[in-house]
Amino acid sequence: MHSLKFTGILFAIFLIPFVLRLFGLEPYPAILFPSGPETVKQVNGKTEIETKQLFAKKQNGQWALVEPKAFMYPVSAIQLAKLVSKNMGFKKQKPFPLKGKIGIVNYLYRSQNSSSSAAEEAELRNWIKKRLKRGNYQTSEVKVATYSNIISTTNGNILKKELKDEKYYNLD
Repeated sequence: MHSLKFTGILFAIFLIPFVLRLFGLEPYPAILFPSGPETVKQVNGKTEIETKQLFAKKQNGQWALVEPKAFMYPVSAIQLAKLVSKNMGFKKQKPFPLKGKIGIVNYLYRSQNSSSSAAEEAELRNWIKKRLKRGNYQTSEVKVATYSNIISTTNGNILKKELKDEKYYNLD
């Protein structure tokens, strides 16, 4: 009987984060593991993958692709993809369906539902500007371009690449 009671309590403890995840939320610190291997949808030997790339203006005014390794040095170049995919690090206030209703939920999600302060945004802008200056780019703005790539699953060649979206970030 003691084992059954313990199992029930443990089940309730682990059920709460999964229920909250249904709302698109995840507690901090997270106790959930990744949801497993991702699969790629294939149609007629092709798959579509979305990529984001960072561009900055060279001194002559032309947009150029920012080299991740040089821009992020000494940090791993992989981190640039994460930065670009997360709104260049500029946090925005997210809609929060349970705001103010349940105290413990507000406490657990405090880091996910905060926007950047003016000082944090200024620090981020300066950090990006220093990296751009080091790469001999203009420091006034950057753009993040989202591309849709159609790739052959048989040989891995890109069959079609089209621009889906461009987002500009003013750094001044």
